[in-house]
This record gives sequence, C-alpha cells and structure tokens, in this order.
Amino acid sequence: MPMVMAVIVIIILALVLVALNQIDSTDGRCEGLARCFTGTVTEIIDGDTIEVDDQKIRLALVNTPERNQAGYEEAKQFTATLCPVGSQALVDEDDGQTGGSYGRIVAVVYCGDKNLNAELVSAGHAEILQEFCDISEFAIEDWAADCR
Repeated sequence: MPMVMAVIVIIILALVLVALNQIDSTDGRCEGLARCFTGTVTEIIDGDTIEVDDQKIRLALVNTPERNQAGYEEAKQFTATLCPVGSQALVDEDDGQTGGSYGRIVAVVYCGDKNLNAELVSAGHAEILQEFCDISEFAIEDWAADCR
C-alpha cells in the first residue's frame, strides 16, 4: 500500500509540474529544473532575441550584432530562417539565469531538430558571451566550447 501511495504522489507532482510549464514531458531535450515549454514563434526581434507565444526569449550564452552593426541583418535573417514566425519552438530556460534579462526568458531554443543557439555560433553569426559561462547550465555544451 505505501508503494502505491508513493507512485500516486509522484504522478500527481509530475502532472502539476507539467501544468505549470516547469517541464515539457513531450521532449527529452529539456535539461535542468527551470521552465521548458513548446510554443509558436510569434516574432523575430533580432539574431539573439525572439518571441515564443508572445514571451520574449533571449538566447543563452550567445551574442549577435546589434542594429546598425555589421552582420545584424544576416544574423536576424538566419534566425528567421531557422525559426520562422508560425513555427514551433522548444524553449529550455537556463537554470542559472531564471531571473531573466530585461524581462526576457534566457534560454536555449530548439526549432525542429536544431539548437538555434548552437547554429548561430556554428554559422559565425554569434559569439559566446563569456561573462555568463560561470552561471549558465549550458556552458558545458559542445557548442559553448569558448566557455572552457
């Protein structure tokens, strides 16, 4: 009987966490304990900031050129091509930065089977923000090799 009760409690807790968008039970790419959810891309703001379900998402550990800087349009277009408005995206919030950045969720974003953060770095459209390497859960990922 105690084993049955324990299983019931675990199932209830898992359902509550899913309901609170703390975990996305449909995808094994979610890491850590912070929010992880799937939603629709609603806007491309620039190369390293997008909106998913009208929530601003700042890509963890990456920095693309700002408006009026060389490479800005290319980085923004790269992001728009990989994660077009209307497509589905998985947002995995950075456990080390749950406080966000200027009202934005700091996260890794997956569009289809692609990690947008990693793809921007790999394509040369973004650099690693080394000042966040000590706090980001994603600093150990291969794509963030500049953190090591």
